[in-house]
Amino acid sequence: MKIAFVSNYLNHHQLHLCNQFYIRCEEFYFIATEKISLERLKMGYEDMASKYPYVIKMYEDSYLRYAAYYIIRTFDVVIFGSCPPSLIELRMRKNLLSFIYTERFLKKGLWYRYIPSIRKKIMDRIVKYKNQNLHVLCASAYSSYDLYLCGYTKPCYKWGYFTDVPLVDKNDLMNMKDQSFCKILWVGRLINGKRIKDVIFLARKLMNNQIDFTMNIIGSGEYERQLHTLVQFMGLGKKIKFLGSMEPDKVKKYMEEANIFLFTSNFKEGWGAVLNEAMCSGCAVVTSHAVGSAPYLIEDKKNGLIYKSGNINDLYRKVSMLINDPKLQYIYGCNAYDTMIKAWSPDIAACRLLDISKSLMSGKRKFYRNGPCSKAYIVKEDWYPKTYKKE
Repeated sequence: MKIAFVSNYLNHHQLHLCNQFYIRCEEFYFIATEKISLERLKMGYEDMASKYPYVIKMYEDSYLRYAAYYIIRTFDVVIFGSCPPSLIELRMRKNLLSFIYTERFLKKGLWYRYIPSIRKKIMDRIVKYKNQNLHVLCASAYSSYDLYLCGYTKPCYKWGYFTDVPLVDKNDLMNMKDQSFCKILWVGRLINGKRIKDVIFLARKLMNNQIDFTMNIIGSGEYERQLHTLVQFMGLGKKIKFLGSMEPDKVKKYMEEANIFLFTSNFKEGWGAVLNEAMCSGCAVVTSHAVGSAPYLIEDKKNGLIYKSGNINDLYRKVSMLINDPKLQYIYGCNAYDTMIKAWSPDIAACRLLDISKSLMSGKRKFYRNGPCSKAYIVKEDWYPKTYKKE
């Protein structure tokens, strides 16, 4: 099978999935529509355009641009990420099998659907092709609901971002964590939407209740100085350490040593690949229900815990319970790693997409029971702590 993935530039969220397509397909190309920006490079992204043999930089010259057009018009399957809608239209003129790989459109608020520019974007990329051979891969549990609100009722597929999932001995992985003392970890940019203040208020509540712990915060951003000030003001200087930004390998080491991983973002977090990484590292995860990946990756009280976004008391109850129960930390960490190995690895995602593509080309729509390429049922923002209905 010949597959192409069209997006702005290759990044670490897509890399391992693309590598699997390259291994498994007759032909595979990643078509980059633009050069990675200096801003992204400063954030720690890597310019991968010249590093992998399957990347076509269509922005470089007319030859590569026309080669990209040819691939988009002729390959068996094309996956569209962030790219000009004109490239989607080029493919859909022939109504050839295509997928849209998308986070949610309304992460800044459901009312954004009434803004003409947002509505036009959704229309031009997806809704106007609802009766054609275009299918949606939801890289957020809330994507299907956003599209439903904009008039798209065709069934969507669960999808996501797929980080590397190394095959390791689970006991060795868990033995890297000191069960006699609780290390809590938070990783991300220190910006609006990540709700990092919730972590600091949690730490104060834990300290006031004489619960022993240490907390590392990895990342940098515009709120860094304010957060440092808040930590000192609350007397948490001995409990919380700000480690700044660091290379992915170093972050991984901290994850492997952490007992509990906190993910506190609000609905602006489209997916949140850091959750994949923490689960791969055997962390006992406590995540906000607003995170786009949480309803897909976390089965509450089985491979982690979900709390209601913004509810510090709910967050405290769950974290304090885990601190006081190292055995539960171990169970959740093991189950989290199993989830990644058995369902959410790049090789499984690639195999499943190839499989459903073959079914769609034969005129049949196929869904897996769970995980990637299962049906993306509508998940509303108020689903937690309720069990969401399969609509």
